[in-house]
Amino acid sequence: MKNRSFLTVPLLPTAWKKFAYLFFPLPILLVIGLAFSNPDTEPNEAAQIIYGFWAIGFGILNLTREKVEDEMIQSFRLQAFQTGFFWLIWGLGALMLINYLRFDRLTSEMFTAYLVLFLLNLYIYAAFQVQVYQSKKEN
Repeated sequence: MKNRSFLTVPLLPTAWKKFAYLFFPLPILLVIGLAFSNPDTEPNEAAQIIYGFWAIGFGILNLTREKVEDEMIQSFRLQAFQTGFFWLIWGLGALMLINYLRFDRLTSEMFTAYLVLFLLNLYIYAAFQVQVYQSKKEN
């Protein structure tokens, strides 16, 4: 298969990791600021802000190039995406079951795109880091 430009995702330079780490404390500060400026803010809205920022942070980390980007790292990256989707499917199923047992319904205001993207990017990041750790441990 030819290398098609719309299927190729360029990896970001390693300097983007520093930028990605800003997305983890920033929503906490934003939510605290919103709580003081608008005390009527719903807790669910605050959670969605945090999920959204953390999803962006982990997404940037997942798309950031490693110092050495060899075939092994590329293989780890692909495996991490597959593993992340696998964990997401089972994790969402478990959350739906818990929600059903607790509230007698499968849906919830908690299930939003922000939560799903946060969980997916977190799972991908965790799977990739575990693979990198295990490979360094073996060497």
